Amino acid sequence: MKMPNTLHQKVAAGEPTVGTHFLSTDPDIPEIIGDTGLFDYAEFCAEYTVFDMPMLAHLARAGQAGSLPLIIKLDQASQAFWAQAAIGAGFDGVLFTDIRTPDDVTAAYAAARPDRPGTPGRMGFKMRRSAPAGYQAAEYQEALDRVVLMI
Repeated sequence: MKMPNTLHQKVAAGEPTVGTHFLSTDPDIPEIIGDTGLFDYAEFCAEYTVFDMPMLAHLARAGQAGSLPLIIKLDQASQAFWAQAAIGAGFDGVLFTDIRTPDDVTAAYAAARPDRPGTPGRMGFKMRRSAPAGYQAAEYQEALDRVVLMI
C-alpha cells in the first residue's frame, strides 16, 4: 500500500516544513531519522554518492517504516531516468539540480509527471514498488501528481 505523501500535504496547505539531508546508502539512516519525529522529510543527496535501483527501494521502504517522506537530489546527468526510478521505488519528492532554462524546467516536470494527452508528462505506468497489484491507473496518476518536484 502506498503511504500518504505527508510532505505534499504540508506544501499544498502552505505549511512550513523542516528537513534534513543524508548521503549514506544505509537504509537504517532514513528509518532512524524518521523515528526521531523531528523532521517532515529527509533528502537523499544522491548526486554525491553511489547508488543503484535496488538501493533506492531499500531507502524508500526504510523511510516509510519510519513514517518519513524522502526526496532525492539528483545529479544533472540522467536526471529523468533516476527521478522515475526513485518515484517508482517510493520516494515522495525529487530535487532537480542545475536548472538553467525554462526548457530545463519543462524537461524536469515531464520526467516525473504522468503521460496524459495534452500534458508534457512522460512517465508511464511503472510496475515497481509504488504500483502494487490492484493499484488502479487513475490512483497511480494521482499519486504521481502528489510527488513534490523542486528546482
